[in-house]
Amino acid sequence: MTIRLRKPLVYVTRDIERALGREPKDGYFVISNDTPYGRMVRERYPDNVWLVGPDPSGEQFDTYGLLSLPSVAQAILERGADVLVFQNTARIERLASERGWNLLNPSAALAKEIEEKVSQIAWLEKDAELLPPHRIAKMKDVVFEGKRFVLQFNHSHTGEGTHVIESADALSALAVKFPERECRVVEFVDGPVLTVNVVSGSWPIIGSISYQITGIAPFTDLPFSTIGNDWSLAASAEFTNKDRATIRSMARKIGRRMHRSGWKGLFGIDVVKDSTTGKIHLLEINARQPASTAFESQLQTKTTIFDAHIAALLGRSWKIWRLSPLKGGSQIVKRKTEKTHTVDTKALESKGLAVIKYEAGPHNKELFRIQSNEGVIAGHGRLNALGNFIASCIR
Repeated sequence: MTIRLRKPLVYVTRDIERALGREPKDGYFVISNDTPYGRMVRERYPDNVWLVGPDPSGEQFDTYGLLSLPSVAQAILERGADVLVFQNTARIERLASERGWNLLNPSAALAKEIEEKVSQIAWLEKDAELLPPHRIAKMKDVVFEGKRFVLQFNHSHTGEGTHVIESADALSALAVKFPERECRVVEFVDGPVLTVNVVSGSWPIIGSISYQITGIAPFTDLPFSTIGNDWSLAASAEFTNKDRATIRSMARKIGRRMHRSGWKGLFGIDVVKDSTTGKIHLLEINARQPASTAFESQLQTKTTIFDAHIAALLGRSWKIWRLSPLKGGSQIVKRKTEKTHTVDTKALESKGLAVIKYEAGPHNKELFRIQSNEGVIAGHGRLNALGNFIASCIR
């Protein structure tokens, strides 16, 4: 079931893939940067996909930059459209208010409160017990007691604000640089990380659980950088029905709390299964549309989580909506590393894999997104034959 739009909706995004949880047709429009992949999408949907750029310096526009363009403002105005973005910010909110747009995304301030590591503890209240044992401290007051732990700064993304501290020297190096900075000190839990996309509304709609692919070379050189999702492994015997039920229960708890705080639409949670005890702990709450949403929706049949997202943002009911669980599918990202690689896209495409290329950017930025209807992971931290083939195409 695809939700029918009663008025036009324009999704504005730096990376067009984020908007492709539904086809850009009828009243659904997408504005993004002019890229090779974007042009492929525009060929299929010439009336509903508009590409812009680059900016005068030759760089791609970020979402705020796109929204600031007179041509984009005119396109929104002419259609009397609602506006949707991948991730809201205070700047985008101010611009939307100035121009009289109906921005559907939840509050940027609320997203910040929920996502950031320090404010999140207070926001969670009793549900903070879902996290591993933790405390909040200033860097200068953190002491290494001979046991490794995780140190998280208030804001982090794709693992860059997370540090595993294994020695006093490693802790000291950070304390010298940031003595007054608050951080979250978390007991280290070793084990596989899983993630699930959830839609907050009158009650939560829970997507399919995926295994979070993290820190595998040559896709990244950061050990805690997220590089993709594997729905096949999460649905396999690698995890028990009890594991999956526990994760869905956590998703419902967080979804209800999000709803009470005024959140509508998509968010994601990451959890870790302790390899020693088997206990599942909450790791992260991503108060935004998760990056895996579009591909999860493309893998789904009938009702999709992206349509549930739009329905929630528009205040529409979904009492009869059910999402069929995915049994397969994966996507893996090649990020920019210190070592330069080439990617054999022709070899990847010859295997029936979808390859999305992104423009170059700073260290750890996405360069390629490779998608498959099959899994790429054999077990925690281990690529299967298809995954190894993909890795062999990165040289």
